[in-house]
Amino acid sequence: MEFEKYINSLEESLCTLGNVQTKTINYGVQLLLTASGKKVTLNVYNGKKGISLVWGGENSDLRDQALELVHQIPLHNNKGSNTAGIRESQGSADASALSETVHCSSARPHFLLAEEPDFPGVWLGSDESGKGDYFGPLVVAAVCLDKKGGEALLAAGVKDCKSLSDEKVLALENVIRDTALAVSVLVMKPQVYNMRYDQVQSEGGSLNTLLALGHVAALKQAWLQYPQCKWSLVDQFAKNNDIPDGVHAFAPDMQVWQRPRAEEDIAVASASVLARAAFLQTLRQMAPEAGIGRIPKGGGEAATNAARRLVQKQGMDALERFVKLHFANTKKLWEIE
Repeated sequence: MEFEKYINSLEESLCTLGNVQTKTINYGVQLLLTASGKKVTLNVYNGKKGISLVWGGENSDLRDQALELVHQIPLHNNKGSNTAGIRESQGSADASALSETVHCSSARPHFLLAEEPDFPGVWLGSDESGKGDYFGPLVVAAVCLDKKGGEALLAAGVKDCKSLSDEKVLALENVIRDTALAVSVLVMKPQVYNMRYDQVQSEGGSLNTLLALGHVAALKQAWLQYPQCKWSLVDQFAKNNDIPDGVHAFAPDMQVWQRPRAEEDIAVASASVLARAAFLQTLRQMAPEAGIGRIPKGGGEAATNAARRLVQKQGMDALERFVKLHFANTKKLWEIE
């Protein structure tokens, strides 16, 4: 990832926690994050030895959250190697400095199941978007590919949506739809999401139960368009058989694979892009109805503040139409700052 794109990714992630301002400094960029009276600075330097990060500000939960978000952002160096080093220092009030090197994977998507015996060369992949976002829907998508289509999407630059800008995600949506053998995108807007979450919880389930139901439904819709497909791949977000059991209810012969980091597969990566595109489009469609300006992504302080403005403008009853009510943000609305 080029330095400018890396800065954009940092900005987009950190803005979920509060207000972010950027300014150019010698050999890099400074990002200033402020929320609830707390302040965190991050200086990002682009030198001959790679990118280095220097943190400033008091030790706080805000800085801890910012550190966690930044560590999740993949960094691709310009030489195409598999890892890129980030030298990182954290300044603090007691002047104790901690240095570390963070290695971020930049693996190119591929055919994750290709080495499995009897790989048929046609398979389904599914992924979701929005499960960590307070505002907006939960979206689950599934994509069916053959090897030719997979190669074409690799060449087009499709990869896990977390490694792509929002603009790139939206640009790749039609490329995937035009290339895949079948696609399905299921959008569960907040009002339906909250109702279904309550139902699942009352039956002893959890968010993972709801996610599993979404994956099964998306896989089924895609499979109905191309029932010749006999293999499917899903990211292993929970250790249970809900997804295989659900898939076998409509496709008894389907081989269902659950793998950690399944987004490294081009079909799952394609599904992640379609799910993210639908999430972004739905969030933008919701903004005029909410009437609070741009709706923030993520589950941080910016989302809580936006929900507070929504309640002030439209009342408490409006929340269920825009946010996932079970998030901790809802309780924070009533905290006195």
